[in-house]
Amino acid sequence: MNSQAIYFTGAALTIAAMCLVKNKVFSHLLFLPFTGLQVYFCLHASRHLNVVQDAYFKVDEVGLIFLIVTTILLIPTVLHSYIYAQCRQESGRSVAYHNAALVGLFTTMTGVLVSANLGMMWGFLEATTLCATVLIYFKRDAEALEAAWKYVFVCSIGIAIAFIGILFLGIAAQDAKVLNFNMDELVATAGAMNPLWLKLSFILIVTGFSVKMGVMPLFNVDIDAKDAAPSPIGAILSGGLLNVGFVAIFRFYEIFATTAILAWMNTFLLITGLLSILFAAAYMQKVKNFKRLLAYSSLEHAGIVLLALASGGIGYVAMILHLILHSFVKASLFYQIGQVYRVFASKRVEQTGNYFKINPWGGLVLLLGFFCMTAMPPSGLFISEFYTFKALIAQGSWAVAITALGLLSFIVFALGRNFLHLLFTPLPDFGSRVYPRINPLESLTQWVLILAVLYVGIHPPAALTDFIRLAVQHLPNQTLASTKP
Repeated sequence: MNSQAIYFTGAALTIAAMCLVKNKVFSHLLFLPFTGLQVYFCLHASRHLNVVQDAYFKVDEVGLIFLIVTTILLIPTVLHSYIYAQCRQESGRSVAYHNAALVGLFTTMTGVLVSANLGMMWGFLEATTLCATVLIYFKRDAEALEAAWKYVFVCSIGIAIAFIGILFLGIAAQDAKVLNFNMDELVATAGAMNPLWLKLSFILIVTGFSVKMGVMPLFNVDIDAKDAAPSPIGAILSGGLLNVGFVAIFRFYEIFATTAILAWMNTFLLITGLLSILFAAAYMQKVKNFKRLLAYSSLEHAGIVLLALASGGIGYVAMILHLILHSFVKASLFYQIGQVYRVFASKRVEQTGNYFKINPWGGLVLLLGFFCMTAMPPSGLFISEFYTFKALIAQGSWAVAITALGLLSFIVFALGRNFLHLLFTPLPDFGSRVYPRINPLESLTQWVLILAVLYVGIHPPAALTDFIRLAVQHLPNQTLASTKP
């Protein structure tokens, strides 16, 4: 039995055991073997890079990078989900279904990252919708219900649009006499395909999978989902599922990158990325909800990643580095906003304040997270954004770079105004009201993630940047040999 069979069989058995037993303690304990299974699969994949074990699975450098990120985020997500369920005193049945769906989400995200067949990847991505919907509805109130049915409905439409894009690619593949959706074969023969079908395919793919990456045009349902879901689930939707959506789009970019539509694709991605940043900047000026602010911030960062991808050269390195660091920052902030909600019983900006005095360790996480999220030195995101704009200018996209920088200034203002209000604005009843005490150890996971982002900003590990360059060396228009972040 190969590693993929062991992993997916073990995950399926874990989900089945959680759903059948419906005991809180048993359900939480089952995360231990699943975490071990996830780590085992990650380690095995790192030792068998680019080895095709069957027709459907292969782990390349890009897949491995985001598999490691997903595995790292599994541990704090499980921990904070446990704390969330304990604080709400949920029933064993509710916790069991939630935990089973969480295992299912990590399993299906992993499936997308290691798929070597477009049909298999599409199936796993569709499965993430079902798992995420259960998690979004965990609170079982009116807000969660509305967000859940919107999510499953719009995501199904988006995935269906992407499926049509895959069918158009299939039509184009007939010209090259390719009879399956194996990615390696499609990459090797893409040059013989009809450019018109490839353009139509790429438009539909980006449109459909935008619902998972959280970019234009289907980003709204993603915002609602992150707002209504428990904070640990918002963390993995922003820190994990966004990466998976990017990888799905990137796989098609890899296939089409050696064809005549490369310049057209890059223009399309530049427009999509810039529009995503524009909508994020516009919405964030009026939003007074911390979870929605973080969700719109993810829209902005996803837009920056598309700009980096479209720019080529050092932009390829910047996009992957940006996604890694964004995952850590955004997940840590979502975990911390869960603590903010426990203190104030609200996620509204105007109902919070003095958080730095109430929860100093958590407040410092938010302050450092704000600096990291807005790419202020020494945040590692400063490096990735700097190289993104360097790639844009090298490509001659001055107008895009200047427009994006202007929009980012509005985003920084909106985030700063609201997060500094939470941290430092005096509360009228601060002296008379008793606030729940948060154990400082609950912020430990966030400190680890934030410090990792700061470390990359101060001293970028050569091994990391070298491996990222290796992951994108096959893409055209490379100028990576002489550039070291």
